Amino acid sequence: MGKIIKISNETIIKSLENTTRQYFAGNLSKPQEIEFVRDERLEIGISSYPDYKYEPTHVHSVATEYQYMISGWTEYMDVETGEVSEFRKGDFYAILPGTAYAQRVKAGTSILFIKTPSINDKQLVDISEEQEKWLTERMKTIRTDYFYREDAPAANSIKPAAAVAILNNNKELLMLHRKDNKKWTMPGGTLEFGESMVECALREVKEESGLNVEIKDIIGTYTDPNIRVAYSDGEVRQEFTIVYYGETKDFDVKLDEESSNFVWVPLDEIQKLPLADSQRRRISDVISYLETGKKALG
Repeated sequence: MGKIIKISNETIIKSLENTTRQYFAGNLSKPQEIEFVRDERLEIGISSYPDYKYEPTHVHSVATEYQYMISGWTEYMDVETGEVSEFRKGDFYAILPGTAYAQRVKAGTSILFIKTPSINDKQLVDISEEQEKWLTERMKTIRTDYFYREDAPAANSIKPAAAVAILNNNKELLMLHRKDNKKWTMPGGTLEFGESMVECALREVKEESGLNVEIKDIIGTYTDPNIRVAYSDGEVRQEFTIVYYGETKDFDVKLDEESSNFVWVPLDEIQKLPLADSQRRRISDVISYLETGKKALG
């Protein structure tokens, strides 16, 4: 008699809270977080990476690996040739037997994998110091800002974000120099599950500058579909940002890894900085708000 076996989405998500790799099928000897389908012909599962990670360099002598990118960005180096291949959301790729490779993965990446047959034929491989350096070095995401440009790629993502305008006692605005696009910006970032937009703003300012701020008002909303940000991992994000006005009593800035520098800038000199066009628009609105109280809603 036939049988249909189901592993629910909720079960899979819960299992991935405790492991970065969850098998659904295979001839497995190690205990798994969930019940799986025993099958000697193949292994099926998901690799999920909430943080940056690299895998031990290895080769499969018999098995073929098939992979489908659910989300994120990963890079593989063929150890013998030194050639690097990168894969992003939606890509499918196969790794044939005898291919020794090193893999590094960006945080937020999930990969559906199939390996056939289901055997333990993994062999670790020694690599050079140069290859080891490549493997352990964090992948750097590059962003490109598009402001009403005809060559802008189609958006495939919308993530609510918050930014905060913070002035010191000299009425100078805090600006951070981002590593990913080499531009200056107000501190801010994207909303996470379980928090409000104000909580997002407070958290991002704390993470990026070390400052504790108090949100006093909304300066403007920015949801223009003609403003997009393309990232090197394949994400193209449509603008969706709320800019707040915040005050702080602590001006001792401590940067995180996303920024290379900071500066407190007089309001009449901010536009001289290298800014993305979308940031330039927001800065104009910040100055207008501080002078007149007028808000920008769009």
